[in-house]
Amino acid sequence: MDVWSVVNNKGIEHLEMIVMDSLGDRIQVLIRHDHLLKWKEVIKENMTCIINNGSVYNNDFQWKVCDHSKKIVFLGGTTMKAIELQNIPPKEYFFKDFGEILQVKCKTDRLEDIIGAVSEINHIQSNTPGKKVVVSVVLKDLK
Repeated sequence: MDVWSVVNNKGIEHLEMIVMDSLGDRIQVLIRHDHLLKWKEVIKENMTCIINNGSVYNNDFQWKVCDHSKKIVFLGGTTMKAIELQNIPPKEYFFKDFGEILQVKCKTDRLEDIIGAVSEINHIQSNTPGKKVVVSVVLKDLK
């Protein structure tokens, strides 16, 4: 469904993605830096494939992008074969209502899809070596 690159504070890059099965169940996937070159140009969003020999672990990511309790980690022996499958549902967004967020009716370790616009920037923490830029914003509900 989605694939993105993550660079840690030491400059080491890895890939993360969300995969979905024919039932619509989603799970987060990690491709470590030592396997990055093998997969970076192969994996594309919205492709259908069969993945073999990934390792399954508890989802201990600091920020989760889906509710599945497990994650898949690609290993040296992981293989992937592109295949045309007709029964995979289209990509969906699971937008979280602003009211639910304001009432804390959401998981605090989960990244949520929202529809909104930045209406104000409160604070920008300047970029210092080895640190990420932190921006505090006010969002306007566009629903």
